[in-house]
Amino acid sequence: MTTFDPWDPYRDLRFAGTREHPQHGTCFIAEGRILVEDLLEAGRAGRMHVISVAATTAAAAELRERLPAGTDLLTAEPAALSELAGFPFHRGLMACARVPPPPPASSLSEARRLLVLPRLYDSENLGLLLRSAAALGLDGVLAGPGPGQWTRRTVRVSMGAVWRIPVWRVEDPWAPLADWKEAVPGSRIVAAALTPGAEEARTWRPASRCALVMGPEDTGLDPGQLARCDGAVAISMASGMDSLNVAAAGAILMFRMTEGV
Repeated sequence: MTTFDPWDPYRDLRFAGTREHPQHGTCFIAEGRILVEDLLEAGRAGRMHVISVAATTAAAAELRERLPAGTDLLTAEPAALSELAGFPFHRGLMACARVPPPPPASSLSEARRLLVLPRLYDSENLGLLLRSAAALGLDGVLAGPGPGQWTRRTVRVSMGAVWRIPVWRVEDPWAPLADWKEAVPGSRIVAAALTPGAEEARTWRPASRCALVMGPEDTGLDPGQLARCDGAVAISMASGMDSLNVAAAGAILMFRMTEGV
């Protein structure tokens, strides 16, 4: 019988996605003091299951009283942590936690302010969009194919938003989005798109129940997807720029969605 090494989830993290733990199932890695401390707080409150924390010897002394019940504390010197992770690791702390169950599909209809991402390609953009959605008070994110929500990079860039905001992950978000719209009369699906007739973001007045759809980084939404939306909103450009990064544009438009709510 093979003995499980508690350090295994922390090996070769540069491009790490989720890991499989023999006792706890699918798990993910969080790194950095602020992120790990937030995860530990969620663990102590019973919202997350933190399996272990890997810390430098110096950082471990401050953590012992803050660990959720049942969480293992692993300690090593900085050079050993860097060798384990596969890159120079200067943040002092990492944690391994169980991926929580997804929100029930039935709860999607309860969202009043919804971000919809039919497809993304970059984990940093996903993390930034999740961070903005959580920080600005959206009710959830409906996401299609793309980078994993629980990859190391997405978790880190999101600064804990991955466990703070509901994310409904489906292969085709358009079908549940149509059901979401039909659930409450007056709901609106609005595309973020630089198209003729798009409303200017500065004067946009979102409906009281609104879903904002943002396309992938390179092509945006295609004509067929735009046709499924009730309208479009755009951020006008200056200084000869043609567009914003999807995460930057998303933050601006989500702020407009929640302004005055």
